[in-house]
Amino acid sequence: MPRVTDACLAARRNQVLDAVRACVDRDGLQGATMEGIIGLSGLSTGTVYKYIRGKDEGVEAAMGSALDGLTAVMLPYLTADPLPPPAEVMGQLSRTVEAFARHEEYSLLRVAVHGWSAALSSPALLERTAPLYRAFRELLHDAAVTWKADGALPEDAVPEDVASCLLSLLVGQVAQQALLSDTSAEQQARGYAALFANGASART
Repeated sequence: MPRVTDACLAARRNQVLDAVRACVDRDGLQGATMEGIIGLSGLSTGTVYKYIRGKDEGVEAAMGSALDGLTAVMLPYLTADPLPPPAEVMGQLSRTVEAFARHEEYSLLRVAVHGWSAALSSPALLERTAPLYRAFRELLHDAAVTWKADGALPEDAVPEDVASCLLSLLVGQVAQQALLSDTSAEQQARGYAALFANGASART
């Protein structure tokens, strides 16, 4: 028999994890089951169990891999040289979050909110996802250091404080878009532009 390629295995694993996300979006964490995941995957029971041994393992893998992917597509905006002003970078990050979360089969925004709730009572899920959020916050910290050196932030700005605030704003965007249908990344971007512009004018 021909050898199954690594790319084929990766695609099959992603198919399983997409089924986990779709099941969580549809049924919530409590309602999601392996039967539901298998049904949405379009794969056989044996094939699904080759990639995840149960719902909890599937949720951890689905949440973790989604965060890995989101960080990868956001990284260029935070490491550009020269680094654009804060409002421009945050606007790009907002648009990236919105685009990355959009799937035909599920909303990654709603899945994320379910994941946050589950992580509060699942040490394994928290252990898998919390380091990813901390690593992204560190990227925001490094950006804040650059902005401060460039004069885009006040001289007394504390990069750790700025990073914590900006992460909260991005997480809040996810929660707001998951719960409400009357907001968008473009709206967030305009808000960032107004906030940073007002801060600048207040210091002049």
